[in-house]
Amino acid sequence: MDSSDKTRAIVLKAIRYGDNSLIVKLLTEQNGLQSFMVKGAYNKTAKIRAALFQPLTLLDVVCAKSRGELGYLKEASVEFAYQDIPINIIKNSIVLFISELLSKTIQEAEPDYEMFSFVYQALRHLDDKKNNCADIPLMFATAMTGFLGFAPNTNSYQEGFVFDLMEGCFRHDSTGCIYYIDNQLSTSLYQICNNDYFAEKNLKLTNAERRQLLEAIINYYKLHVSGFNELKSIEILKAVLSANS
Repeated sequence: MDSSDKTRAIVLKAIRYGDNSLIVKLLTEQNGLQSFMVKGAYNKTAKIRAALFQPLTLLDVVCAKSRGELGYLKEASVEFAYQDIPINIIKNSIVLFISELLSKTIQEAEPDYEMFSFVYQALRHLDDKKNNCADIPLMFATAMTGFLGFAPNTNSYQEGFVFDLMEGCFRHDSTGCIYYIDNQLSTSLYQICNNDYFAEKNLKLTNAERRQLLEAIINYYKLHVSGFNELKSIEILKAVLSANS
């Protein structure tokens, strides 16, 4: 330990360690992905309480640098308190999905200010959003491919083309494609890629189309992110969105 850094941070994951401690994974603005031991987080007198580390909580932290794999937090406080997410079952299920997606895909410890800003603003946008949130998981997962380095090549799109999940581009037909989505869904994917995430534009997808596209995007992640496996939150998300559509 030689110095401290103050930074905004987004909680990606928290795992209980022993009786009273936590290991937390944070996406920090200044230092990228970092993991910390929070000792005594479940003690009544704890300076830094376990309740701070709910999925995707927006924090201000002061973290101590360490020579080991785990650093420790000197201070932690809520940077922005969500107003609607904690009491909205749809938004809460979306948060669980986003949290798991980020945990499985962000692997670099280097700071990425543009990605941090996007995730931070996307969460604030979700909390503020008044109308239909059903498209948010699909739009977020698609937008993140750009920050992770495998965004679909939209320059290859023409009407009627199919999207090749393996190659990440649009093709005239499915000849030679192992993993692809049909031309109708490919058109919807192209529209999503060219849609402003923060706009209030309705994508006009049916529940079936939204579900099929989300499954396709998850498969796209599996093909392009090493070690990416099934998302536990996806079935909960589908059930909540279907029940509230």
